Amino acid sequence: MVPVTAEAEVPDDLKHRVFLERLNIFYESLSVSVFAVVLNTLLLGYLLWRPENSQALILWCTATLAIAAYRITSTMRYRRSSPAQREARSSGWYREMMLGVVLSGLAWGAAGFLLYDSQNMLNHSLLAFVIAGMCAGSIVSLSAFFEASAVYLATSLLPFMVRLIGEGSPETNVMAFMVVLYLIMMMAFARRVNLTVIAGLEMTYLRSQAEDTIERQALFDDLTGLPNRRLLQDRLGQALARAKRNETQAALLFLDLDFFKRVNDSLGHSAGDELLVEVGRRLSAFLRDADTAARLGGDEFVALLTDIEGGTEHVVSVVRRRGEALRRAIEAPIDIQGNEIHITVSIGVSLLPDDTNDVDDLLKHADTAMYRAKDDGRNTLRFFVPEMQESLSKRMDMERELRAALEANAGLELYLQPQYTEESVICGAELLLRWQHNGKFIPPDVFIPVAEDSGLIYRLGDWVIANACEIGARLKDELSDREFSLAFNVSPRQFRQKGFSEKVLEAIEGHHLPRGLIELELTEGLLIEDVDDTVAKMLSLRERGVRFSIDDFGTGYSSLRYLKSLPLDTLKVDQSFVRDVLTDSGDASIVRAIISMAQTLELEVIAEGVETEAVRDFLISANCIRFQGYFFSRPLPFEDFRQLLEREREQIIR
Repeated sequence: MVPVTAEAEVPDDLKHRVFLERLNIFYESLSVSVFAVVLNTLLLGYLLWRPENSQALILWCTATLAIAAYRITSTMRYRRSSPAQREARSSGWYREMMLGVVLSGLAWGAAGFLLYDSQNMLNHSLLAFVIAGMCAGSIVSLSAFFEASAVYLATSLLPFMVRLIGEGSPETNVMAFMVVLYLIMMMAFARRVNLTVIAGLEMTYLRSQAEDTIERQALFDDLTGLPNRRLLQDRLGQALARAKRNETQAALLFLDLDFFKRVNDSLGHSAGDELLVEVGRRLSAFLRDADTAARLGGDEFVALLTDIEGGTEHVVSVVRRRGEALRRAIEAPIDIQGNEIHITVSIGVSLLPDDTNDVDDLLKHADTAMYRAKDDGRNTLRFFVPEMQESLSKRMDMERELRAALEANAGLELYLQPQYTEESVICGAELLLRWQHNGKFIPPDVFIPVAEDSGLIYRLGDWVIANACEIGARLKDELSDREFSLAFNVSPRQFRQKGFSEKVLEAIEGHHLPRGLIELELTEGLLIEDVDDTVAKMLSLRERGVRFSIDDFGTGYSSLRYLKSLPLDTLKVDQSFVRDVLTDSGDASIVRAIISMAQTLELEVIAEGVETEAVRDFLISANCIRFQGYFFSRPLPFEDFRQLLEREREQIIR
């Protein structure tokens, strides 16, 4: 590609685009230039006709008109070509342009040299006038390329100047000098016009690019390049109108990646971004041209399937089949930074216009159905039904009420469920969160998922840490004569949060708690994600006396390798195994194996869910010496737990 001649440094893409536009300007104006050449050629030929110079004049006119024909043919071929063809052959068009300019300039230079008649003053005047006029006109027609203007001016004027000097008279020498001055003036003017044209083209292109960027940012997602919510709503409106007009249906599929945050937490946000881009690519590749793939934000995507014909039952069948195929396409393994990622997706579906005629409601309905898919175990597809709206409203009400409870510090309370030794002596307690609202307790398995989904889990976790340490401070004097730990569960999301370790240590040190009093219960799933970060946080806390246990051991993903490398103190055997040890030989074997493994790893064991004396006796026979369950005590409010400790102390004294 021929470089742009503007003096300022500009990006290569800008240079290229401006160069193409300069070519376009030249060829668009070439017809007028050629017309002027033909007209002036014929006029000059008529005015200069003399029998004695007829041969030279005819030869010159023929050559000049032939050059004009070549240039007009080149123009016609350029105009018939497509923009893509023009760009692909831009260098060739440039060479054709320069060849035509050189030939045309030489033709007018030849006129000044060959047709000059020293004995005819009218001849002098006509040649000077026409050649000067053609040069002045070239400033405009060749303004896009200074090199073309310079070549044309030089080839047109210099031969005439040489002929004048060759005459040797004072008058012709003066005329030659004037030709030189005219050439210099035209060169300077041509350069100035050329720079102005280029600057204008650059400004126009940059303004167009800025407008395109603004429009793209307003309508498309920066990361994936997919339409965003704003453009999706416009497409939904069009799909709704088309469905009504053609008596067809469309389907809105709301997709949310399952456990996407684990990827961000374990591999980093760059890996998460790569995953989102790949999901967007797969979604786009799966859909037809008439359909729309969009990203709403975070890990939420939308697929709009349009022009589905048939009755509702048939439409549901078609959408279900395509939705399941899409789900399988997304869950195929993805290589991210050398890691094979398996991601699943929960899909909610709303139909239009069957479900609603309102675009915003369509999104809400599909979102509601997606949450039902999450509640039903994830990695599945659910269609919206009106009953779901009531469930979503309740969920939103619960989120609002939980937020209010946190802000007012009202309704939330930590209960303590005692943990016992084989001698039935209290050796610790698990702190269990309770929420009393409107006179009734709301189960944790109901409001904790709401807190997780809404992001309130961080504030809720902070509340638990602060109040757990406050309880420890209120009990530390009474517990000074025994080994005792207060354990509470930590959300994986909160554990991954930056500054978590510092927050825990600040609360412990702020209440002057003794070493070993606070024990954090972690899930197995958390322990195997980003093991290096997990170990680093655990070690920093353990150095300051914080204990760690695995909650509900046996139900998750732990391996012996992870257990060996992690700074753990305790395994808590899940109650789902403990409950049936007397009737299920498989559960009994699992419990014995866990206890034996823990002893090998020098870890303490607590059996959860001990509800009968017989189960306790079995566990003792299996060498388990710490227990928790309703056989010993239900979870108790703080004052009831304190009284329980006092009664136990009195019994020991007696």
